[in-house]
Amino acid sequence: MADTRLTFLDFQRQLDPNGENLLPVAEVLNQINAPLQDGPITPSNAVLGHRVTFRSGLPTVATGKVNKGVTRTKSATEQRTESMALFVGRSEVDVKQKAMWGESMFNMRRAGEDLAFAEAFSQFVALQFLYGTIATDEATIDGAATRMPSLQQPAPGTSGSQVWSMGTVTGGDGTSMYIADWHPDRGVHWIYPEESTTGGLVADDKGEVPVTDVDGNPFFAAVTEYMWAIGIAVEDPRRIARIANIDVSDANLGASATQGQISDKLIDVLSYMPSPDGFQRVIYCQARLWAAFRKQVLGKSNALLTMQDYLQMPVPHFDDIPIRRCDQISISESTVS
Repeated sequence: MADTRLTFLDFQRQLDPNGENLLPVAEVLNQINAPLQDGPITPSNAVLGHRVTFRSGLPTVATGKVNKGVTRTKSATEQRTESMALFVGRSEVDVKQKAMWGESMFNMRRAGEDLAFAEAFSQFVALQFLYGTIATDEATIDGAATRMPSLQQPAPGTSGSQVWSMGTVTGGDGTSMYIADWHPDRGVHWIYPEESTTGGLVADDKGEVPVTDVDGNPFFAAVTEYMWAIGIAVEDPRRIARIANIDVSDANLGASATQGQISDKLIDVLSYMPSPDGFQRVIYCQARLWAAFRKQVLGKSNALLTMQDYLQMPVPHFDDIPIRRCDQISISESTVS
């Protein structure tokens, strides 16, 4: 079993040529996972989850006649309990290295490790937001793909999420675009335990504690434990949508009909979703597809595609809806049927 703690060699690799200062680490593994920036986060309304109630049916009404009674009817509702997951991590650094490098450099290296863990958490949570499934891992959350696993086009005014297909994918490079209407209590939002003091990542410095190496021999290490209790709530299933079976390589061909058809499909899906008034509607796609939209904006071939500022950054917009890059969206999704 390999030891996953920071080692003397890890420290040495980050020293400048004089061996006196830590060099900045180029965070080449960082990703862009926009849902964590876009979505509001609120405390849950229950201890072990978040209860969501939405109307699934309307009462029946009819014409009336004199001297005739009125049939009694009622609406129907459904309730779902949204789960939260506890994501965890742990860092252990042998305290003997403090004597070798000095306390200041030792603490700087530990702080740098905090940043690495924060990035790892953001990538993992974004992955669960998309593909998490309680059916295979009861400790996680149900993600967007899990909630929208098959094609469906509910008529406006009925409950259910829109899931449309772009057709047949060849070459195994299929992906999806996801649409979310963010809102703290009526749309999609992040949740954290109601009794928690924070909805963010917590780094708990345990100090110097006894641990054992891979052979069971004891030593002291500076230990940090990381915890993030978070979940996703969909208050109204009409507020999420998916365009599946997008052929990524086809969509990136400049003259490809597929790319234009994605815009047409977006019009279809958005037309069936409820009004975005009062919500922050955002479209998410993988980097290669996001690049294709940027190219189409530059080509000015689609009047609905523009570049606008969002969170102080220029991003493509479709009909004034920001198209955001999400690196955890797969380009090898299974066919949705």
